[in-house]
Amino acid sequence: MSDKRLFLIDGSALFYRSYFAFIRTPLINSKGENTNASFGFANYLMQILYEEKPDYLAVVFDTKAPTFRHEMYPDYKANREAMPEEMAGQYPMVRDVTTAFGVPILEKDGFEADDIMGTLARQAEKEGILTYLATGDKDMMQLITPRVKMYSMRPGKASEVMDEAYVAENLGLRVDQIIDYMALTGDSSDNIPGVPKVGPKTAQKLLAEYDTLENIYDNLENISGKALKTNLSENRDKADLSRKLVIIDTDVPIDVTVGDLARRPVDLDRVLPILQALEFTNLATRLRAAEADGPGAAPTGAGQYDPEQQHYHLVDTPEKLEKLAADLKALDFIVFDTETTGLDAFSSEVIGISLCWEAGTAWYVPLNAPSLDGDAVVAALKPVFEDPGIGKGAQNIKFDALMLHQHGITVRGMAFDTMIANYLVSPTARQNNLDALASAYLGYTMISIDTLIGPKGKKQKSMADIPVEEVCVYAAEDADITFRLTEILREKLRESEMEALFHEVEMPLVTVLLEMEKHGVSLDTDFLAEMSETLGRDAERLMGEIHEIAGEEFNTNSPQQLGQILFDKLAIHQELGLRRPSRTKTGQYSTSENVLLRYKGHPAVQKILDYRKLTKLKSTYVDALPLLISGRDGRLHTSFNQTVAATGRLSSSDPNLQNIPIRGEIGREIRKAFVPADGHRMLSADYSQVELRLLAHISGDEGLREAFRAGEDIHATTAAAIFGLALDEVSPDQRRKAKEVNFGIIYGISRFGLAGRLGISADEAQQIIMSYFARFPKVNQYMTDVIGFANEHGYVTTLLNRRRYLPEIHSTNTTVRQNAERMAINTRIQGSAADLIKKAMIDIQNALTERELKTRMILQVHDELVFEVPEGEMEVVRPLVIEKMEGAMDLAVELKVDTGVGENWMEAH
Repeated sequence: MSDKRLFLIDGSALFYRSYFAFIRTPLINSKGENTNASFGFANYLMQILYEEKPDYLAVVFDTKAPTFRHEMYPDYKANREAMPEEMAGQYPMVRDVTTAFGVPILEKDGFEADDIMGTLARQAEKEGILTYLATGDKDMMQLITPRVKMYSMRPGKASEVMDEAYVAENLGLRVDQIIDYMALTGDSSDNIPGVPKVGPKTAQKLLAEYDTLENIYDNLENISGKALKTNLSENRDKADLSRKLVIIDTDVPIDVTVGDLARRPVDLDRVLPILQALEFTNLATRLRAAEADGPGAAPTGAGQYDPEQQHYHLVDTPEKLEKLAADLKALDFIVFDTETTGLDAFSSEVIGISLCWEAGTAWYVPLNAPSLDGDAVVAALKPVFEDPGIGKGAQNIKFDALMLHQHGITVRGMAFDTMIANYLVSPTARQNNLDALASAYLGYTMISIDTLIGPKGKKQKSMADIPVEEVCVYAAEDADITFRLTEILREKLRESEMEALFHEVEMPLVTVLLEMEKHGVSLDTDFLAEMSETLGRDAERLMGEIHEIAGEEFNTNSPQQLGQILFDKLAIHQELGLRRPSRTKTGQYSTSENVLLRYKGHPAVQKILDYRKLTKLKSTYVDALPLLISGRDGRLHTSFNQTVAATGRLSSSDPNLQNIPIRGEIGREIRKAFVPADGHRMLSADYSQVELRLLAHISGDEGLREAFRAGEDIHATTAAAIFGLALDEVSPDQRRKAKEVNFGIIYGISRFGLAGRLGISADEAQQIIMSYFARFPKVNQYMTDVIGFANEHGYVTTLLNRRRYLPEIHSTNTTVRQNAERMAINTRIQGSAADLIKKAMIDIQNALTERELKTRMILQVHDELVFEVPEGEMEVVRPLVIEKMEGAMDLAVELKVDTGVGENWMEAH
């Protein structure tokens, strides 16, 4: 037997998996191009080439041509959605990358990649060559033999080899039963029917008892369960068809032999420019290093933890701690990370701190080591963390600083946060966690926390229960990888010209938000308890009225029962002369709010909407908020997030205080529960029409600017312009319509969108928009210019140069492209508003600190800031807040801030 190995990669499957692996955290380069698939594909090829070092290698693709399976079953794979445009655009690049790496591409019309791979695997087996099928398709398990194995396809993840023992352990089957198993269960991804209602467990049980599909049908009368027996009997044709569809053809007429797939040299002169053009800087660096070490070497910094290259030290004695503290004091920048018993900073404890100032080397200091006192650790490291001359870096540094605050340490010199840096250079990424960044920039797979504490559930351990020796590697790796990412992201910030935004706005804001979260806000729990009772009674009353209209009692919270009552029993659509709503995939009527609003003319529907509003506010806020009060200080602590909204807006979570409605009476009542500490009052400061003022500044429209300079009611001014009236002739309804126009323009509203808002025809809405642009022509020019800029550069910027990438701006799909154009128009305005209030928050906090005032900024909600002010400071703080907010940016029109003072948030607002 030969010891040589053949790797066959299912290129089509890898292409899809690579794209969707980053769908929640899309990789967007500086040109605004999505590079998910290209990165995942190139990274996986390098993993195979340099970690596995195959003797023979090929990438096999499907073609667009129908296969013999389509002829057998026209609906084969018919349920697959069209490939996303931004994914399809990467296909040529993926093929170029493959051939540049010296890897042959195989494909043949009429056959799938699976069939070509199966044919070559059997050919290799005859020659004594060990074959690894790199694929994620379960049906490929039918090919497994002692000389043919499957190799997991998880771009950026640890590899896993699947053999006969794997199939037995994970599926409870022999390899020769895979075809029959698939015949019974089918495959929804390929639209293979299988036997309806026969899932994996039932199929395993049947095969365990009867061995084969044929034997199952020969013993149909002996099968227990009437429904199962009937189901199998009535669907024999589907089982037989499915069996034929899943059988892999291992006799495809191909002109290539295994010998033709011998590994070839990587064409560096060809592949490096491709990687650089795609901005895969780290992949290019790894490739150079790997080739410098000789073909077949492992890429430096790739893969997983390697104790020979990563040196992690456990500081578990007083002597080691003393030495570490002395070394730290001589540095000007360190990266740190805390290990904690949980993720709630106000109920968790720090059990250790990891530190790094050199790539590949890190230290872990446990606070719970048997030979090291936790208080001694805090005492030794406190001077380092509180020294502003030593810059600090971390991944989500605000959380780590909050945790250290619980141990009496005030972190100063916070200089770099990799999470925030990546958010700036990739604002559309939905995740900025360390695992995602390590994979994207380093091609590195972090140690999973599950390996230490186990998966989520009742049996999951606390980090405090894990031996410090085991925690050391996990914790030190966090600091080490964060340090490496810091260097990469510093360069990314330079390339995107966002260094000033990062260092002058986002990082200083961390300190502001940290102080806000530490201080928290007081709640009047007695008020909320009374409100809960009132809302409960009102909800019960509404439920009774709904049941009375329905003529029977039913579960009002059940969409299924509600749909049946409204559209089958009451037939409210017929009563209103409307069409019945379409059914969902589960066969139910949709009863979402958007659907019900179409039928709000019926009394039952309005009561249902009111009932839902009451119960949602009660459960989400009135009942939930008191439960979130910290046991340590009796105050509510929300988390402010800098890395969520693509426009740069802050958000809050646990709880989300930005979603408390202000327009409805009940929402306003909830704000009464937010109260100041004894001897204090609430101060609310809210920007007035800030987005319209920014529009006047950015567009340069003199008419709009002059209206603000003259102190006019901007909505009345707009109404006068679009309806051809004098200011004193504008009616309230016309002003309301003008307000919709003003704010709609900022969001790039279409004539259809405006028509829907105003309840008029699209032609009337178009006339209003044209009248608006005739009165404010530079606003129209601004919209044209910003769309043009986005088309040319692939992104738009705010006044402080924050970028938002819009790759969809080049889409050939009109709806997708127009949505991107609206985002471009809105982001320029709303993103600048986000920058403005952040700048104001920093300026205010600096002023409060410099003057040694005891006032605390406690909340930020959209364009509003809320303060807890001691009685004796109000006369000083109120004008100070107004001054700093109105002077945060120098605009062509004055910024205006409205303020209010009260005994609670509602009164102040």
